[in-house]
Amino acid sequence: MVIRDALMETPRPDAGAIRRIAGRTGLPEATVRGWVSYYADLAEPPAVRVCTGTSCLLAGGDHVRARLQDAGETCRGVYCLGYCDRSPAWMDRAGAVHMGEPPMVADEGRSLPDTRCLASIEVVAGRLRQGGAANLRRARELGVYAGLESTLRRSPAELLDAMERSGNRGRGGAAFLTASKWRDCAGTPGDLRYVIANGDEGDPGSFIDRVLMEHDPHTIIEGMLLCGYAVGAGRGIVYIRSEYPRAIEVMGRAIEEARAEGILSRPLAGGGFSFDLEVFAGMGSYVCGEESALIASIEGLRGEVRIRPPYPTQHGLHGRPTVVNNVETLANVPFILHGGAEAYAAMGTDKTSGTKVVCFNRGFARPGMVEVEFGMSLRQLIEEVAGGGAEGRPLAAVIVGGPMGSLVTSDRWDQPMCYHALERAGIHLGHAGFVAVPEDADFEALLRHWMQFMIDESCGKCVPCRLGSQGAANALDAGGGREAVEQRLEPIFEVMEQGSLCAFGQYMPGPMRGLLEHFGERIFAGKDNR
Repeated sequence: MVIRDALMETPRPDAGAIRRIAGRTGLPEATVRGWVSYYADLAEPPAVRVCTGTSCLLAGGDHVRARLQDAGETCRGVYCLGYCDRSPAWMDRAGAVHMGEPPMVADEGRSLPDTRCLASIEVVAGRLRQGGAANLRRARELGVYAGLESTLRRSPAELLDAMERSGNRGRGGAAFLTASKWRDCAGTPGDLRYVIANGDEGDPGSFIDRVLMEHDPHTIIEGMLLCGYAVGAGRGIVYIRSEYPRAIEVMGRAIEEARAEGILSRPLAGGGFSFDLEVFAGMGSYVCGEESALIASIEGLRGEVRIRPPYPTQHGLHGRPTVVNNVETLANVPFILHGGAEAYAAMGTDKTSGTKVVCFNRGFARPGMVEVEFGMSLRQLIEEVAGGGAEGRPLAAVIVGGPMGSLVTSDRWDQPMCYHALERAGIHLGHAGFVAVPEDADFEALLRHWMQFMIDESCGKCVPCRLGSQGAANALDAGGGREAVEQRLEPIFEVMEQGSLCAFGQYMPGPMRGLLEHFGERIFAGKDNR
């Protein structure tokens, strides 16, 4: 982290500062300059952050930016602030989040109302429904850490077996079996191991990780501690995107509380195990949600995807075995290990056990989030839980899982929410953020929005994604009708899907292809088809 440490003393360095940092760290100036230019928080001047994510786009976020600029503010777009249920959103320079066009604002942490929890079973979001557990006293009242000591009296092997019996899968989108990842890390020789909580939630439409970090941080800490014990790791890092300043503050304070109470940094369960944590703030890069790019960012490098294998469980942070789990995944761990793997496995489906928190954006009649067992159909979630479109507006489709997820039209809403079933149907659940697309949406604007997102957030490591993203936008700008554009786009999409190193380039073409397939006539209405 040598470059990052130097930059903390000189944020947004000019040419002279870059030369000084290069001299101090012994790195070439080009390396330092490349690192600085990669991260938006360092490369761009201080500004009001206006959310340009999909939900805010559909809610008129462009008007917010125009109003702020007319008022003399310097603005820059960010792809999600995590307030999709109340979009459009923007963040002032002090880190306070506001809703709607100025001056119709609400200050985060004081007058801003909390995200609505529509329904819940008592696993994750239940604590939120009861009023949150942001401080240690309240967390203990709700049972956080209650079973920690007894669980740590069991062997690490027993904990790994319990995680395997639970069938828990990662909630960040890849749905990899949690126990398999933990076993691989535990079985890899190393003098030091790490656990990383991935709080770089960036999919426009998803905000569960933000809410968990802000309102239930101690459950995340407990989940990380238990993971550390199971895999033999003594150090942990909570990686939080810079667009979540309140989550950074709350998680940091919770870590200090846990440390002061002897939960962290001191021997537990008879003195054979201790674990400590720190928060690492991201610097403005969507791709850092991918685990290898996230690790590179922590190491003080550009947040670029690495070729795998080796996987982080074998060669992760600083070359050590590392578990990277999504925040929601880790929040489930205490329930599984204290409450019983069998109880957890009994929920959900045969292929996907447990529960999932689903987020609904402002385009639904009942925006907010709900925790449900896997197996409920998408139609039940959309029509019964979320109440369909806001103000009774008919929906043309729902975007599930963000720009890397799927555009799902109503003829496919009867699919059960189950990773296995959805993948067979060609639907990527991702982080389970649901964004409503009304019948009167501007579908061309949505297509261009996704293409710009692809250009802006590609890490640039692999050629298919780096050049393909710009090439796709050029193919659309070249004009012509639907047939001509699709003929230019399809070869680019195929190369990206087959040749990109990570899910960003592999999955981005899917929703755009679906948009063209289902709404191409509206996008190209009246345009020359030659």
